[in-house]
Amino acid sequence: MPGLTEAAASVRGVIAAVPTPFKADGAVDAPALRGLIGWLIAKGVDGIFACGTTGEGALLSNDERAAVVRLAAEAAAGRVPVVAHVGAPSTAQVLELARRCRDAGAGALAAVPPYYYRCGDAEVADHFATLAGAVPDTPVFLYNIPQLTVNAVTPGVVEALAGEPNIVGMKDSSGDLDGLLRIAAAARPGFRLIVGSDLLALQAAVLGWPAMVSGPAGAVPEPYVDLWDAGSRRSWDELVAAYRTITRVVAAVRNGDVAWIKAALALRGLAGPHVRLPLHPLSEGARQQLTLELEGLLGV
Repeated sequence: MPGLTEAAASVRGVIAAVPTPFKADGAVDAPALRGLIGWLIAKGVDGIFACGTTGEGALLSNDERAAVVRLAAEAAAGRVPVVAHVGAPSTAQVLELARRCRDAGAGALAAVPPYYYRCGDAEVADHFATLAGAVPDTPVFLYNIPQLTVNAVTPGVVEALAGEPNIVGMKDSSGDLDGLLRIAAAARPGFRLIVGSDLLALQAAVLGWPAMVSGPAGAVPEPYVDLWDAGSRRSWDELVAAYRTITRVVAAVRNGDVAWIKAALALRGLAGPHVRLPLHPLSEGARQQLTLELEGLLGV
């Protein structure tokens, strides 16, 4: 499938997990989302990840998720790929989201395992195989974040899915490098490993993995772009310097907490700080602390 291979290969470099801007009344702020994606592309990110954890995808309706993906695809305008997260508790909901987000312009899809109910490897693998069969011409990335989903993408799941040609890789946000290496050993040749844990960005760049997805990069993309560029040039001093800045960014937004990332966007004049219930925006004291920390990093 040359088209499928090309689409999968386009997911590379720094993929910004984009927060979904909201208006004060809770509605999706379409102009802010368009502006944010344009700004991120101008800053040098290589792709957009929509409706994931940072994008509050689990707090959006199916209609809103499809609309956000359409807005993201329109704003990206083919300059970078848009990966849509379509994970949900039930297989039926995932299939609906997958078809709608594909039709809305997503170049690839990603999905966490079904969550809430505990599932075995056979159930998780069957869930993903059903998803792959529903969108056979679209690249699908598994998305492992067991600290939030209960269920994990294990080496056994990856092995069981080796015959699905459009399951092209995995985004791993577990933070477990040893586990990720076990996945790499279990995967078929060409399976694309994408790091979703910011503090493994240095290892990903050194090991030559194709991409990373970052929530903090949705508000502070500069050091991530610098790190990936330095890694591609094998400029180790620059790579380490960029990674040190990334560790400070991660600390400033409290390891990628959505409310802190949105507050950072507000401080940079890119979107409002509003989050969806049950999440709460930052207190004034926390916002002031974030302002001090970002001023020290970026002079914002």
